[in-house]
Amino acid sequence: MRTELQETKHLITEQYESEQAFLKAFREGNYTFDKPYVKANPYLINPLAAVVCFTTETETAVTLTVKGKTPEADMGHTFPAAKEHVLPVYGLYDDYENTIELKLADGRVSEVKLAVEEQNINRASLMETTPDYFGHDVMFISATTPLIESCRSIAVDYAGDVRWMNTNLQSWDIKKAENGRLLYTSHRTVEKPYYTIGICELDMSGKIYKEYRLPGGFHHDVFEMENGHLLCASDLDFEDSVEDYVVEVDRETGKILKSWDLREILPREGGDAGDWNHHDWFHNNAVWYDKPTDSITMSGRHKDAVINFDYDTGKLNWILGDPETWPEDYQKYFFKNVTKGDFDWQYEQHAASILPNGDVFLFDNGTYRAKKEENRVQPGDNFSRGVIYRIDTDKMEIEQVWEYGKERGAEFYSPYICNTEYYADGHYMVHSGGIATYRGEHTDVLGASLLNSYPHVHLRLWSETVELLNDEVKFRMIVEGGNYYRARRLSLYDEQTNLVLGKGQLLGSLGVSSEFMKVNFKDAGEVPAVHELKMELEEDRLAFRAMFREGSEVIVELRGDKDHFYNVPTEVHDVTAACVAFEEENDNDFQFYIHREGLEGGQYDVYLDVDGKRYDTGYTVRM
Repeated sequence: MRTELQETKHLITEQYESEQAFLKAFREGNYTFDKPYVKANPYLINPLAAVVCFTTETETAVTLTVKGKTPEADMGHTFPAAKEHVLPVYGLYDDYENTIELKLADGRVSEVKLAVEEQNINRASLMETTPDYFGHDVMFISATTPLIESCRSIAVDYAGDVRWMNTNLQSWDIKKAENGRLLYTSHRTVEKPYYTIGICELDMSGKIYKEYRLPGGFHHDVFEMENGHLLCASDLDFEDSVEDYVVEVDRETGKILKSWDLREILPREGGDAGDWNHHDWFHNNAVWYDKPTDSITMSGRHKDAVINFDYDTGKLNWILGDPETWPEDYQKYFFKNVTKGDFDWQYEQHAASILPNGDVFLFDNGTYRAKKEENRVQPGDNFSRGVIYRIDTDKMEIEQVWEYGKERGAEFYSPYICNTEYYADGHYMVHSGGIATYRGEHTDVLGASLLNSYPHVHLRLWSETVELLNDEVKFRMIVEGGNYYRARRLSLYDEQTNLVLGKGQLLGSLGVSSEFMKVNFKDAGEVPAVHELKMELEEDRLAFRAMFREGSEVIVELRGDKDHFYNVPTEVHDVTAACVAFEEENDNDFQFYIHREGLEGGQYDVYLDVDGKRYDTGYTVRM
């Protein structure tokens, strides 16, 4: 007797069903301006969002305001004239009875009360700013250590109150696109330890409008080009290398239009950072397109180098970093320091960007602060900083023109993650998101890795975000209880705020899974419990998870009208930069996916072959 594996719903489908349910409840009732319909957390992943629904006899504009705990903390937006009003509510407080004010164009006002229960989330332990400076903006920080239950991506207002959150296990950067929506990683993974299926376009309520699926998955960073296309940090061949590939994605179809492989641009060995390893040899953590020079800039943590290459040809233009230990034939790509005064090269940097005047702005983590092991600086004596370098690509000269963080010493030291942000000349943000101590001592071990290595009771993980205007600190926020990948100052409401009803789209492609040669192993009964096999049939793939001895020969068989065989890689690669800890590390825990694309419809019996023995999973899947 076989069991048919039931298909699990994609979050897009679950959100659509939730939307249809609240629309049905609203449209079947008699909900008016004075007595509207209210649905909390309508898209399932943001408890600090809601929708308010009502009808009016005539078309009218509506101003919605979430009343703050102080008048300066009010959040609101004026929506265009309509008769049916389905209005998104952003910026609710948790553990609080919120007041939502509705005001019609004719001046009539009504109020709705909405209590939100307390959420288990880390909060700002320090907030130093003023409403005059920070206004109605919020500071987003994306969780790097969601293995800690309270560490989730949040957004905090000027008073230190959390006004947005995401309950999903998601990380990487959160950016606002030109259309007002957020660009944020998918919640689904494709490969350990943290590679996700692609990038999502969603609104502040958490509603996903598009998920762009990439054959090589997504990590770290995305850049929206002027034409709307997305440059995404991705991978090409997980078994050979990772984090050395970038793709350009069509915004309407999800199709990959162009790609660049850094193995064709740089040497895999030479100039290696302290955390270099052969598999993750470059570790790209930033993608930036510069229109004036038609070039792409990337940040290689494991080379201590920011590189720039031509968009059309992929030809290397320059390398910014310490040239020590790089091969002789690459020395011509480096800059000569001409700074009069203090100057430091950056080490294991993050979030490199090109400013409007051509300067390079980045977060210098400073990890080890040396190319050779014998010259390494100890973490208690080290520093991290935001730094701006002025480069002359004709003379190949470099000058350090601004920095913040060196004067803070180890208290601002993050050996991984972090970012900087340029608002205007003299107006910058510096986010040190990966500060950690173990038994009171600063460490070079990454916070996400510390969670898997040491008793939590002895760990302190936190982030500090600073904004400076003409070198005066105007904003300072500390969040304890986790590390936070990047910070981003945004507004919850803007002139493009608009809830568009309907189901989100799955775009792009996962590709066709590579097949293995046909095998004929001896039947050995049911899958042994030691393998802890778990299977899930998703809308676009069949997901496996199981425990194997490293190096085991593992094959998945789909037996039907036509048989298919898939090899499961069981090689464990070195991970020297676990930027995100979604779960505890286990080298014997393997994940594998068979994409439904390319599989003809039909029914398949599923078998698992391990080291020459063929086990029957007992499951049937219907594609």
